[in-house]
Amino acid sequence: MASRITVEIVGRIGEAQIGEMIRTVTLAYATQVQARLNEDKPPPPARAAMKFVSVKQRRFVMAAISRGEITVPYKRGTGGGLRGSETLNRSYSITLSGDEALLTSAASYAPYVVGDQQADIHQGRWNTAANAAEQVSASGDLNFIVQKAMEAL
Repeated sequence: MASRITVEIVGRIGEAQIGEMIRTVTLAYATQVQARLNEDKPPPPARAAMKFVSVKQRRFVMAAISRGEITVPYKRGTGGGLRGSETLNRSYSITLSGDEALLTSAASYAPYVVGDQQADIHQGRWNTAANAAEQVSASGDLNFIVQKAMEAL
């Protein structure tokens, strides 16, 4: 999600200073969004909350369980190597490139929990990344970040 802020600049401020301010604001904004996502610790879903989307999906899952490809209860992976943690709240990283910040998760299942492809079982329980970004903006945190960055010039 992109947020656009228009700021009137009075006086002469160098382009390098403006660029650095934009990078500072962008990084702080991404950090605030990450913090919003990290504070999410919803309770487990209600018993029998998982609903199969189709008979085909149910058959596939039951066959995989009987073949031993899926174990019950499911044990989440530990990640490792360069991918990082499979624990969602510890898997976020922010990459700053120019004046853009990219908040990513090393957890393979992140798109289905906090992403655009959020599974039905997580809707209403987990905050999506886009919603967290909107919350940071709506709460006034983004305006505060911009104000502090402008004061630093």
